[in-house]
Amino acid sequence: MNKASIHLIITAIAILVFLPGLGVTPLFDWDELNFAESAREMWLTKNFYYVQVGFEPFWEKPPLFIWLQSAFLGLFGDHTFVYRLPNALAGIVTVNLAYHIGYYLGRRTLGVFWALAMAFTFAPMLYFKLGIIDPVFNLFIFLAVWHWYRITRCESEESRPHWHYFLVGVFIGLAVLTKGQVALLLLGIVVLLITAYRGRWQDIFSARIFIAMLGCLLIVGTWILQVYNHLGPQFFASFIEYQLELVKGQIPWHNQPWFYHVVVLLFLCFPAAALALPYLFQRGEEDFGLESWHTVMRTLFWVVLVIFSIVTTKIIHYSSLCWFPLTYFAGYHTYLIHTNRGQNHWSQKVTLFITALGLLTVMLLLPLVFGRTELPHWATPHLDAYTKGLFDGQEPWSFTALIPAMLMILLVFPWLIKNFLHNQWHPGKLFIGVSAVALSSYFFLLPPAERLLQKELTQTVVRETEPKNQIVETHGFRSYALYFHGKTQPENMQGVWLTDTFVLHRSQHNPYPLQEAKRVWIKDANHHENARLITKSTYVADRYFRYQFNLIDSQGAYFVWQRR
Repeated sequence: MNKASIHLIITAIAILVFLPGLGVTPLFDWDELNFAESAREMWLTKNFYYVQVGFEPFWEKPPLFIWLQSAFLGLFGDHTFVYRLPNALAGIVTVNLAYHIGYYLGRRTLGVFWALAMAFTFAPMLYFKLGIIDPVFNLFIFLAVWHWYRITRCESEESRPHWHYFLVGVFIGLAVLTKGQVALLLLGIVVLLITAYRGRWQDIFSARIFIAMLGCLLIVGTWILQVYNHLGPQFFASFIEYQLELVKGQIPWHNQPWFYHVVVLLFLCFPAAALALPYLFQRGEEDFGLESWHTVMRTLFWVVLVIFSIVTTKIIHYSSLCWFPLTYFAGYHTYLIHTNRGQNHWSQKVTLFITALGLLTVMLLLPLVFGRTELPHWATPHLDAYTKGLFDGQEPWSFTALIPAMLMILLVFPWLIKNFLHNQWHPGKLFIGVSAVALSSYFFLLPPAERLLQKELTQTVVRETEPKNQIVETHGFRSYALYFHGKTQPENMQGVWLTDTFVLHRSQHNPYPLQEAKRVWIKDANHHENARLITKSTYVADRYFRYQFNLIDSQGAYFVWQRR
């Protein structure tokens, strides 16, 4: 088969994996609601210059991903799947890129196995079906790394095409426009380490590096000039401030231990992570021209893992760029076995089995524990009042939530146990089993999990925003559900003061610091006297707050307050 035919087959597989069911599961991830609401407001106001939430500038993220979401929103209407469609398309491009790179490296079969490993690994299968920024961001970063590798493959400066430098700049510019300046940090460290390892400083200190800078400047600079013309220079400080807060760990609910991403990658990237482990620490069999590419992939993996392990703020998908090297080395391992060049290590089998057992345990515990109307006695002492409140009144999960665990037992474990007893085995069968488990998890595990985390708040917001002129704000926590599910309109938000304890809305028209703005809003009855506040049930209202507001409603873990 020629290259084009294989690309068509891989594309068809990716479509079958990533596109079906995008609208079946409600917006699940907390960030999904954030970006979906931003896209809704962007399309509603036709303000495509910058991101906004609550119809106020929102400087945490640049606008590229929101542009994509709002474009599909305009094409298909306000449906759940449109907010996830950019990532599904990014997944299709990603698996095709994996095959293309394998083909370029002279190992077409390796490219096929890499593409399948990316498509059938647990975490990518799920995250390419969610409406978060990282899959698109990772694709741009990796394209920049790939074209930099193409540059380093040329022995002389004269043999390096100018367009490779330009594409490095363009893709890193698109990455910056997707998630911010962290793209420059990641690419810069990877390039410096690879350059130092190879001792080829002429790759960096080349006049052609300015071509890459030009490509990046054209992408980012065009957007910056447009925003500057509309808002002035104050947006620079606001945009950078949140990134510094992430680095300094000033977002308390995202603090995790330093090994957090190690555990996340091992379990969520099953089985690729277990298969790739030996190649992350040693060269392995690299006697046929792949040494330099393996160096790039190892460097990328360790740079991402170390940086986001050092940063205090840790979220599951921060380390998702590691998927590329993990799935590559898993595909490479499969390729070696396919060509009778590889062997199976006992340590790798043990890692596979333990990781699979951990996933199975989670899949069994979620329905068994969360599906109860009352939590088991042994769990209650370890939970705070708010977490307990989440389970109050929850409908029990149906038996269908056990389907992923059953498939794990039927499709994955028999294969693992069988191959513990035989030395010869092929990981390709394992990926097929995992794909069935991952897809079933998306359809049968995520919907009840979404109801657990969002149902009560969503019901409260929808109820309190009827009629549509009712203003609802959160107090003591932040959530984008009130805007998205309440379908807030711009005219309803005029003059609404900040009530969140964390900086969410930054307006050039707001003359007060955050805490002062909150006090003014609560104290001044002239500002939307009919507005209501939603707090968590654990919120302890002080005397002044109770003097100004009455408790009028409650829904599980949430209280609703109205001005006296």
